Amino acid sequence: MKHTPLASLDELSPGQEFAFGEFALSEAEIIDYATKFDPQSFHMDPEAALSAPLFGGLVASGLHTMGACFGLIMGSGLFREVSLGGNRIDTRWPAPLRPDEAVAVTGRVEAIKPWRSRPGIGVATMEYTGTRIADQRVVIEMTATHFLKR
Repeated sequence: MKHTPLASLDELSPGQEFAFGEFALSEAEIIDYATKFDPQSFHMDPEAALSAPLFGGLVASGLHTMGACFGLIMGSGLFREVSLGGNRIDTRWPAPLRPDEAVAVTGRVEAIKPWRSRPGIGVATMEYTGTRIADQRVVIEMTATHFLKR
């Protein structure tokens, strides 16, 4: 979902909400990512994953899920003109994500804080949520800080 780029951190306010669109990860994508970056059997081997006590089947790596969410967020264009990076993403994965399950990604502004020693910069704290569309279960929650131009 495309957004008009922010011109300044000052356009954000606590409580403001954004929808960033949807994604789904195929079995092949899950296995490929895990093989390269998170080589655990329940992410790479559908047969072995069946006996995984927590999941009972193939599930996406949490890091892959996080990357897919962040790709939608940054790809939306919202922060394109003002982003200066960030320094934190606190993450929880309350439910597993299986192949081809569609996830909707939303964001909410939690806090805005001007940077006292650098008046042209501020910090936005955002709460991001990825919700499985089929059953409305949250599969990822992220609290992130963004350094943004003012």
